[in-house]
Amino acid sequence: MIRRRSGPWSIATLLLILGLVVTACTSAPAASPPAADVADPNGELITNAGGEPDTIDPHKASFQGEIAVILSVFEGLMTLDPATLKPIPAAAAKDPEVSADGLTWKVTLQPGLKYSDGSALTAANYAYGFTRTCDPATAGQYAFVLYTIVGCEEWNGMDVKKATKAELDAAKAKLGVKANSVTEIQFTLKEAAPYFKSILYMWVGMPVRESDVTKGGDKWTEPVTYIGNGPFKMTEWKHSEKFVFERNDNYRKPAKLKKWTRVMINEGAVAFAAYRNNELDVTGVGAEDLRTVEGDPELKAQVQDAGALATFYYGFNITKPPFDDNNLRLAFSKSFDRAAYMRDVQKIGKPAEGGFIPPGMPGYDATDTTQKFDVAEAKKLFDAAKPASKDALKGLKFTYSSSARTKTRVEWVTQQWKTNLGVDIALDPVDRTAYTALVKQAATTPQLFSLGWIADFPDQQNWHTTVWISKTGVSGSRTGYNNPEFDKLVRAADKEADTAKRDAGYLAAGKMLSKDAPAAWIYYDATKYLKKPWVKGVVNSSADAVLGQFKIAEIFVTKKG
Repeated sequence: MIRRRSGPWSIATLLLILGLVVTACTSAPAASPPAADVADPNGELITNAGGEPDTIDPHKASFQGEIAVILSVFEGLMTLDPATLKPIPAAAAKDPEVSADGLTWKVTLQPGLKYSDGSALTAANYAYGFTRTCDPATAGQYAFVLYTIVGCEEWNGMDVKKATKAELDAAKAKLGVKANSVTEIQFTLKEAAPYFKSILYMWVGMPVRESDVTKGGDKWTEPVTYIGNGPFKMTEWKHSEKFVFERNDNYRKPAKLKKWTRVMINEGAVAFAAYRNNELDVTGVGAEDLRTVEGDPELKAQVQDAGALATFYYGFNITKPPFDDNNLRLAFSKSFDRAAYMRDVQKIGKPAEGGFIPPGMPGYDATDTTQKFDVAEAKKLFDAAKPASKDALKGLKFTYSSSARTKTRVEWVTQQWKTNLGVDIALDPVDRTAYTALVKQAATTPQLFSLGWIADFPDQQNWHTTVWISKTGVSGSRTGYNNPEFDKLVRAADKEADTAKRDAGYLAAGKMLSKDAPAAWIYYDATKYLKKPWVKGVVNSSADAVLGQFKIAEIFVTKKG
């Protein structure tokens, strides 16, 4: 999830110069450019960040709101093309050089790269970033995506409280990441991994400076030491209220926006009202807003549609009763009407009726109907569950990130489970930041919760292996999912060169996952948002964590109306 650029002159300046040249060379007056196309040189974009992130440390983050901040301030070696989501060079000067066996990757940096404070950026800074993610002391949520690098999994899996310094240092020394020179970084992989080029764009490798981490300690992510190499620099973080980002003039091609303020409004209705009052320039459209938007010609003209490679689900903590019983998990998965949910509540998106991977992604399986709505079958599965697991349903709570709109959605599904299974479930609203922290750790995962997965790149590996592999998968670790057969299938597919065999392996794994039901698939996401007429240059992608993230430097505002 990343961003992009534009020349050192502002558009307004270039147009002024062009106008002077034309006037000097001809007797006819130069035509003025349309006002709508002229960037305000002091333009400020105001959007909604939703709430306070749990962390904005690139080597610890895993949630969309956290990543949105990171990808504004830092830039990876690669980025993704917004149309194809194929990896293309960013800080890298060209595509990586890969050895014939696929195990050695060398990346050359563009010349003259700098941090926002003007200091030089080198390959060693990137090497430190990747190394810090693998370091067990960092305790990063996404270290597992680098386990294909030699030594990363072994080092990252060590207990820093039990291992000696010598043991930790020895493991670190085996890590397959090094700077060969000021401009070249080298990775040594355990196995061929064609998708590794996409990983090189991710936040796990951002070139955080070791000196900033040392200087700032636990608070190094505050603006004074949160120094990056991306299109913006963070100049203010008023906790639980707003972020302020300003243009990084030392970026390769400085952004067109002078300032980007992201306020923190947790309630969708409040954000919608703020947009209508011109206090926000962009805001998401919720189901509750659709009737108002459709009935207002001005708002209707401002609606933007964007794809979303995302699936939302109800997660089960399967490490303890009640959801240690597969029959019970499947009963819950099959006893709510997804089509009715989309029609009556969510309204934007499609019911998840084909497994975990959504339509439009490699690996989508329309034949995976394991979790199809079927009350009669759900009741049979419920009756077949272990008595001890069913007993544990007493006092069951649904934990969710507190907001009025989320409450409506949770009430809907808990009523379905009460009607169709006879289960009473208490609502357990939790502050947004606290909720994020809860579902990041297996030890604190609630009994029943709601989350979504947004693809980092369009490959089955990023859905099955990244999310559900035992112990280290993003959601596998949270739910406690552990199936050696699933692991075997996806790991074999990860390495498979034959496309047909690779696809077959992932499809089999997908059906197995739906049957094991560590989660109940709800819906495949789609995105609608409102954008003011003065916001220009936005290039949407289906993997955006932040508005127009793969061309973020191209966004600008004209004089606001």
